[in-house]
Amino acid sequence: MPVARAQLKRAVEEEHWDLLDRLLELDHSSVNDNSLFTDTWGTWFGALYWCVGRNLRAGVQVLIKHGADPHLQCWGDCLPVSPLELAQEGGKASLLPLLTGAEPAVYQRQTDPEIPPETDADQAVNLQQEIANATGLTFQVETLPED
Repeated sequence: MPVARAQLKRAVEEEHWDLLDRLLELDHSSVNDNSLFTDTWGTWFGALYWCVGRNLRAGVQVLIKHGADPHLQCWGDCLPVSPLELAQEGGKASLLPLLTGAEPAVYQRQTDPEIPPETDADQAVNLQQEIANATGLTFQVETLPED
């Protein structure tokens, strides 16, 4: 069962690690999608970068467990920085053992969450990816005009 990128993004944003673990167990092909998140300055980054930036240890564990690359740099109008570099430079030393492989990324779900239905916001995020795949163009969903 393919997992939509919006499902992954929402699980990360809501810090629902059991759901993220379940989704990545079903399909981990987007674990290194480096265009899941963007900031207002035009920097694009993936879920691991998001979790490291917010010092979310459980999120880092889930993502590393499913193959997230700590060396994958952000891109866009920025100086490219990887999640590993972000942790080193940002005072997140407790995450470094997970990111370097010195500590195994072990995460065990406490619940078996149901996969939530798709929302209108999810559809916009998924459409964003379809357009990016077809054209190579990425954009912030929030900047799209309403119909």
